[in-house]
Amino acid sequence: MDLRDLLSILRARWILIVATTLIGGLLALGVSLIIKPTYQSSIQFYVTVAAGDTAAAAYQGSLGAQQRVQSYAALVNSTDVTQSVVDTSGVDLTAQEVSSRTSATYNTNTVLLDVAVTDTEPNRAHQLAQGFAEVLPGVVSTLETPDGDGPALAKLTVVNAPALPTSPVAPRTELNVAIGLVLGLLAGVGFVILINTLDRRVKSKEQLEDLSGKPVVGMIPFRKAEDKEKGAEHLVPFRVGHSPAAEAFRRLRTNLQFLNVDKPPRVIVLTSSVAMEGKTETAINLSLSLAESGNRVLLVEADLRRPRAVNYLEMPDSVGLTNILSGQAEFGDVVQETRHDGLDLLACGPLPPNPSELLASDVARALVEDLRKQYDYVIIDAPPLLPVTDGALLSRITDGGLLVVRSHRTTSEQVAQAVDNLEKADAPLLGLVTVANKPAKKGGAGYYDSYYYSSKSPSSTREA
Repeated sequence: MDLRDLLSILRARWILIVATTLIGGLLALGVSLIIKPTYQSSIQFYVTVAAGDTAAAAYQGSLGAQQRVQSYAALVNSTDVTQSVVDTSGVDLTAQEVSSRTSATYNTNTVLLDVAVTDTEPNRAHQLAQGFAEVLPGVVSTLETPDGDGPALAKLTVVNAPALPTSPVAPRTELNVAIGLVLGLLAGVGFVILINTLDRRVKSKEQLEDLSGKPVVGMIPFRKAEDKEKGAEHLVPFRVGHSPAAEAFRRLRTNLQFLNVDKPPRVIVLTSSVAMEGKTETAINLSLSLAESGNRVLLVEADLRRPRAVNYLEMPDSVGLTNILSGQAEFGDVVQETRHDGLDLLACGPLPPNPSELLASDVARALVEDLRKQYDYVIIDAPPLLPVTDGALLSRITDGGLLVVRSHRTTSEQVAQAVDNLEKADAPLLGLVTVANKPAKKGGAGYYDSYYYSSKSPSSTREA
């Protein structure tokens, strides 16, 4: 996955990213509002060590003071010190509670010791800090006094007295919200990437071509009302205007001629991996686009299990292909002329109990060769490849099959299995046709087509 792919993924799910970002910020704000504010009162001590009058003695005293700072910082949280602070300040806390609210920090290169007391009550924080200011110098003086009495070897001096805090040090609402927004953004991006990784649906032409090793010869856009013939929602209005869908089928028609320049495919099976991918509509509209260019076309309804073409074309289906394959009728007796110039229909006929056996028979093979002589193109609507073998059997006795894939719905595993089924049946795969499962976004190729091609006829445009 390169940067462009990542940006495309993030752009496709930007609403989710924005939502998680806002949720992160709102959660941080909520936590900040729930948490009780805490206040801090600080005091700073200066450590001095008794030294002689010489420069060397002063230097040794300075080093001694720096070494003592670390020990005094540890002394701050001792039980004896904190208990003395409780007794001095008069607060209603235990020594352990005072220790947990007190911190001591120092810099190894200085002789300064900082003590900070944090509490939910500003007055109590101030009282405790004052208690340390009174107790700690005395404790140090006692510890640094030699056993034989005499002056203390080191002492603490308050250089910054504690002040009553007026504003809380926590929670820092602005910082927390900023951190929440950043974490929400990162979580949203990670979630989107995870969803895309787990999403096995086919999304791009390149992905399909890598899976199948065959070219995508047609890309049918999401069909809006303007792309549907009035009174027949499954048909494209080829003779009225230039809708995006009509132009897509015309490009598919042109691409078929270049699959094999010396011998272009003329008997073509349209199938899919699973049901509801748009293969029947694609077969019908491809047939209409071929007929539009002056070809004599036959559409064969070879889905002997769930025929749909007769319904979409509003044609009778009492007799058809199964009558021919079972020896009950001749082709000329059951073929039907449609209301579309140049397009004939061979309906399914009565549903048989043994579809696969009929389609794999010598009669079916002979029928295909006979139809090749009578028509410029024969388009066969076959069942999906994964549930049954009919599509692979038909592709084997024709010029090959076109695999219809509904983008953002069909999974890569389904496509791979369908291609494998064709290969195992020694059936040629001519290419793939994608059918959009949702409208194209602004800026994409589909959006350009819908903008460039008008759904209105030239005459209606001039009248407007």
